[in-house]
Amino acid sequence: MRSSPILEALFPDIRSKILAVLLLQPEKRWYLTELASRLETQPSSLQREVEALSKAGLLEQTKDGRRVYFKADTNSPVFSDLRGLLEKTVGLIPILKEEVDAFGERIQLAFIYGSTARSEESSESDVDLMIVGDVGLADLVPSLRRAEQRFGRPVNPTVYSSKEFKAKAKNHDHFLATVLRGAKEFVKGNDGELATVAG
Repeated sequence: MRSSPILEALFPDIRSKILAVLLLQPEKRWYLTELASRLETQPSSLQREVEALSKAGLLEQTKDGRRVYFKADTNSPVFSDLRGLLEKTVGLIPILKEEVDAFGERIQLAFIYGSTARSEESSESDVDLMIVGDVGLADLVPSLRRAEQRFGRPVNPTVYSSKEFKAKAKNHDHFLATVLRGAKEFVKGNDGELATVAG
């Protein structure tokens, strides 16, 4: 999960991660062990936080046998505001993934680069997005506009066909070489797939 200087200033680290997972997937119920696994931590480190968030009216607790489940309380008066804040900070990847996945196999690879990938962005920063596949900028515009409306920041896409991407990587294109050396956050694919696509 990506970090955000804004959230770090407002919430303790583990609390912001719990809120991000639960409020960005408000329909899903999580039990403590499952949530701990998702956040790569121990259930004991979450217990106090989920209790505090439940008492504050941000989470709902339900029991099913011996398991206690937690989910976002969508009736909380601050739910939509908090969710909006999370979408604008740590929610970039899930929102972009939703839009990119709609193109199926036409998009081979997609990742954020630049200041956003380094978690150094300001509220005015563009989200620099690299897309590789059989898709044109005109195809992407409606999806990217929807994403921009949700997280309130412009998306600056760079789109290459697989052939063009491989050729530029092979010829050590200055821009692409700089991007590939820098920080990346994958929306689709991973480092291994990037190496394969780049040849």
